[in-house]
Amino acid sequence: MVTLNLSIMDKRILEQRKAIDEIDEKIISLLKKRMDVSKKVGELKTELQIPIEDKSRENDIIERLSELAEGNLSEEQLIHIFTAVFGSSKQIQK
Repeated sequence: MVTLNLSIMDKRILEQRKAIDEIDEKIISLLKKRMDVSKKVGELKTELQIPIEDKSRENDIIERLSELAEGNLSEEQLIHIFTAVFGSSKQIQK
């Protein structure tokens, strides 16, 4: 009986992991698009002689995303995630 429950649980876990894998693929696709746009922004910043880093813009993004997250992600979690995204964006803009 225990083996049957573990098999059912394993199947459910595998299904959830498959869903996570699919979401991760979508996230990667969106991040690739974001980096393409960031590169274009970097080219414009160079042309217009605007600094790469814009902390005000980063803060605005976190604030907007916090509202969109509707409590499912804390501001601290968003800052942690998007600090890496912002860093990658700035790196590609150079």
